[in-house]
Amino acid sequence: MAKSQDLEDFGQIIEQIIFEKNELEELKIAIKNFTEGKTSAKELKHLLLQCRGRMTEDITYFTSLFVEQKTQDLLKTVINKDQLPSPTKVESQLREEIKEKNDLLEIVAKRVNKLVFKFNNEDSSEEQKPISIDEVKEEIERCLSQIGASEWIEMCDYDDYMFFVKLYPKLEELYKERFGDSEEPMANKMKKFKFPKEIEAIVNKYIKIRNNFQHSMDDLLPSNLELAREVLVNVLLYLIISNVKSEFLSNNRESFCSCLKDFFSERLTDNHLFRKRILERLKTIFYS
Repeated sequence: MAKSQDLEDFGQIIEQIIFEKNELEELKIAIKNFTEGKTSAKELKHLLLQCRGRMTEDITYFTSLFVEQKTQDLLKTVINKDQLPSPTKVESQLREEIKEKNDLLEIVAKRVNKLVFKFNNEDSSEEQKPISIDEVKEEIERCLSQIGASEWIEMCDYDDYMFFVKLYPKLEELYKERFGDSEEPMANKMKKFKFPKEIEAIVNKYIKIRNNFQHSMDDLLPSNLELAREVLVNVLLYLIISNVKSEFLSNNRESFCSCLKDFFSERLTDNHLFRKRILERLKTIFYS
């Protein structure tokens, strides 16, 4: 019973070492930044190696403490058993206790190896497991469906005036879907999305120009339309990329980019303007 409890306690502590909450949160943020192009593959790999190093040090340190504690417990047990045992009896008890503790440590060592192997295997399997083109296409379809991409793409076919005006309520709708109703100015709302700085800048610039246009009713300038198109392209692709599962962007970036290009080339066959912009933006995201 005591042996079983020792194993259970040991296993729980090892799991806490391997799956340290703050470290996992840091990795989650790093992977998100990697998918958004804010972190390079080299930087992500360096962070993963740091985490592995930390795990090795902590497990080694804890195991040494565990062995030391069990050795002390063993000596106390032998000393306390029988008030005046004979030398032969002490020797026999010591051998028995040492054998039991060695058996326990051997089981513990196997448990540690099993846990570490499981973690390493799960961590690397996503990087190494080959993903088929069909799986990539399914993931793209899932992302497109999740963000309601068809409605965004349909806006590409609006006439200039309707497109410029309709883009604003679409951004409002996007905000409400994520965060609910709010009386905040739209520029403040968009900050909650934590867009990359370049996207946040053009979104807020569009919002400002659109508000001025709404009140002044001045003529729509070509530069205003240019900006609105950039907003749609950047926001749409950001929504897609930020919703993709990390394994599709780690070792399958080229396949994923290629499938996205095929999708938009086919979907925007008759809209050369937006097709060109989206394909150029994809090239910047995946190959810059």
